[in-house]
Amino acid sequence: MLKTAQRAPDQPVELNRCYDHAVVIGSGIAGLTAARVLSDFFNQVTIVERDRLESPEDFRQGVPQGRHVHTLMPRGQSILEQMFPGLLAEMAAEGAIKIDARTDIAYFQNGRWQTPQRRTTSIASSRPLLECIIRRRVMALPNVSVITSCLVDGLKTDAAGRQVTGLRLRPRRDANFNENEVTANLVIDTSGRGSKAPQWLADLGYTPPEEWRINPFVAYTSRLYQAPANFSAWKTLYIPPEPPHGTRGGIIVPMEHGRWCATLIGVAGDVPPNDAAGFEAFAQSLPAPSFYEAIKDARPLSHPNGFQRTENRVRRYDKLPRYLEGFLVAGDAAIALNPVYAQGMTAAAQSANALQQSLRAQQQQSPDALVGLAADFQQKLSQVNYRLWRIATTQDWDWPITEVTDDSED
Repeated sequence: MLKTAQRAPDQPVELNRCYDHAVVIGSGIAGLTAARVLSDFFNQVTIVERDRLESPEDFRQGVPQGRHVHTLMPRGQSILEQMFPGLLAEMAAEGAIKIDARTDIAYFQNGRWQTPQRRTTSIASSRPLLECIIRRRVMALPNVSVITSCLVDGLKTDAAGRQVTGLRLRPRRDANFNENEVTANLVIDTSGRGSKAPQWLADLGYTPPEEWRINPFVAYTSRLYQAPANFSAWKTLYIPPEPPHGTRGGIIVPMEHGRWCATLIGVAGDVPPNDAAGFEAFAQSLPAPSFYEAIKDARPLSHPNGFQRTENRVRRYDKLPRYLEGFLVAGDAAIALNPVYAQGMTAAAQSANALQQSLRAQQQQSPDALVGLAADFQQKLSQVNYRLWRIATTQDWDWPITEVTDDSED
């Protein structure tokens, strides 16, 4: 299993670990932060990842939204800094950029340039940079390891089917693990929007969660550029789409190494093209010319890349009539938000916070067992991310073709 030599400076010297082995499915932000929390309570934590994780700067296939704009909002910054002291300074040292909403953003809305009212500071970087820094910290923990290039085929349970006991695995050809299963006292699924947890539960005779979806049919196309030398007009340019009829928008956010991530946004089925000429034509059609003027003389560093899996979707694991003990679902696997509102990484960090709270309570009440943890965690997760769900969905209702699906019986 992969390890790194670096020791995490925030790792406590002595911990009262009550439980044996936890497995995390997925090594995105939600999975890494979950592993960090679990390392304080379990003797061993194993991350199972479908990708190879060879190059820290590569965009991973398992993170399809990773090629697009990423900003870490204040709440997410606060949680991650508590988990990984010095993280923000480390990000800045490796090229991440602070964005002051009041002074650094050119914001065009309602036909005019405006100054955002809230004085907040976000952190802009590529997704691989943030993920790489957090992964280095997590993999330096002495009781955390990772299995790479391995798919999960399903859950293992005890004879009564009440407690998870591990996972069934399907290693790929280049996997660093050649077994077909792994045992564990706890499994947490952070595998993202493609999570198969509902089917796994159904296969075991459990009722799968209700699913709510609010889909305004947002599509992105992003392209990387080398920012022009000595450019100082703004750090971020944002022209948001405006419901009900202003379906086009765009955002340019700085990245490390003097790059821009330029993302075109189309709503209500207005999909930005994936070819260079179409990308520029769409940019020219925005309600303000500044986006196109910024990119037309900038040097492209990539082809345009599209992304359309953007619907808001929550699976109501907090409302299950019966829980498989020791099986938790977090991150986008539980609540996936329209990325245009930049709340996904904050939601992942808050998921880890909820996990920490649940495990602390469990440790005090039942240090020898995990019965009741699944229900408690899923309910806490729903509570802490309710506000983010409201932020992400309130405006999305205003688009005329927004599709709403509610599987609940309420």
